[in-house]
Order: sequence, then C-alpha cells, then structure tokens
Amino acid sequence: MALFMLLGFIAVIALPSVLWLYALADVIRNDFQVILTKIVWLIVLCAFPPLGTLLYYLIGRSQRVTCYPVGRLVFIGIFVIPIVMIITYFLYSLGHLTFLPEPPNTIQI
Repeated sequence: MALFMLLGFIAVIALPSVLWLYALADVIRNDFQVILTKIVWLIVLCAFPPLGTLLYYLIGRSQRVTCYPVGRLVFIGIFVIPIVMIITYFLYSLGHLTFLPEPPNTIQI
C-alpha cells in the first residue's frame, strides 16, 4: 500500500515539479535571441506551470541561443534533495525512522 502511495506521489507531484524547476532553471541560465522571449517564457512557466513546462520542452528549448548546462548544484537541488525528502517521509510515516526517543509507557510519581 505504501509503495503505491509513493509511486502515486512521485507520478502526480514530484516528477512534474522537478521538470518545472528544471525548465525554470534552463530559461534563467540560457540566452535567447530577444530578451522579450526569455521574459515571456518566465511568465508562462510561472503563470501556468503544467502547461508552460510542456510548451517549453516542446517549443522553447529550440529557441535558445546558448545551451549551457544547468549545473551540478542545481541538479542536486532539483533531483536529489526531493528524492531524499520523499524517502525520509515514507520511512518516517511507516515507523522505520524516528527522530525522537520513545516516551515511557507509564509515568511514575
């Protein structure tokens, strides 16, 4: 059951968010022929995240003048940190990971 919840969460929330963040970083990092094109892509990505991300990957990436990679730090921030957070959350929710010691069962006066 928890595996299906994890897969559902990744499919519905995490993966589109990661793709959106990568598209946003790609627009910010690279140059376009006209600065207005970059501004329009930033507005479209921020105003309509799911549709804007899809349109950027289909149309916008071919409009770039430069093809700089986003960078290792951004890659770690976008891909690795959310994966670690998801795994930590599910281990905590299943009881395999605790941050505080267990309270005693009885209180003695």
